[in-house]
Amino acid sequence: MTKNRSFLITGANVGLGKEAARQLALIPETEKIYLGCRSRQKAGEAKKELEDSTGRNIFEVVILDIRSQGN
Repeated sequence: MTKNRSFLITGANVGLGKEAARQLALIPETEKIYLGCRSRQKAGEAKKELEDSTGRNIFEVVILDIRSQGN
């Protein structure tokens, strides 16, 4: 059975999303975690904090903004 080794987490710069990223990074089989965030600055800060707290360099920022532009 193949195990998941890469994850995309939305809202990864705060709260549950950030904690999920941290917990997944502590699993040795996890190879890559994509941090889906709206703000590039906040995402970068979260990435640094996660790298410092887990000792792993497996995080990549993905800027996602799915708010409606029509409103």
